[in-house]
Parts: sequence; structure tokens; C-alpha cells
Amino acid sequence: MKKETLRERVARYPTLDASIKAREQQDPAFQAELARARLRVAIARAIKQARELAGMTQAELASALDLKQSAIGRLESLRDQRLPSVDLLLRISAATRKRLVVKQAGMRIELVAKSA
Repeated sequence: MKKETLRERVARYPTLDASIKAREQQDPAFQAELARARLRVAIARAIKQARELAGMTQAELASALDLKQSAIGRLESLRDQRLPSVDLLLRISAATRKRLVVKQAGMRIELVAKSA
């Protein structure tokens, strides 16, 4: 009898992507939480991209928003599990003078602060 290789043993198990997809289809609560997590990632990327395109540091953006630098760091690094408010996102758009565009799962949100 031929000994099974590691590759063959690993091939018997589903991939992480397949496991996530299967659970997402079976569990509505998991599906909702996964969608929320994906949205947080998309928002964090949009914030970081707007700040970098504006040539601002986290500290400069925080100062413009009357926040601490650590708050901006949490938003960009996903350490904060909460979704930022639309008001905060509009303030970031105004401070960076950039559009905040969030694209996620068939959805596109574009926030643009109007000039005063």
C-alpha cells in the first residue's frame, strides 16, 4: 500500500475560501457579520487612500478633524470594530478634499463634502 503524501492529505480538506463560502450560504448571521467586516475593510481603505492622496499624515488628518492620531490609526487598521458615522466620513472627505469611494459587493458609496 502506497503511503499518502502530505499534498494528498491536504487536498482532502476544503480550502478556507470554500469553508467560508459554505458557512456564508448556511448561516445568515455569519453572512451578515462577514458583509459588515468587508464593509469595514473597504471604508478603511477609502480613508487611507484619501489621506495619502491628500499628502497628509495620520496626525495631520487627526488635527484637521480635532481627533487624536490614534483614532485615525484605528480607523485605517481596523482595530476599531465599529463602523464610522457618515458625518465622520464627510468630515474626512472635507479635510482631505477628496472623494471617499467605498465599493463592496455590488454596492458603491461615494461621499463628497461640499465646499463651504
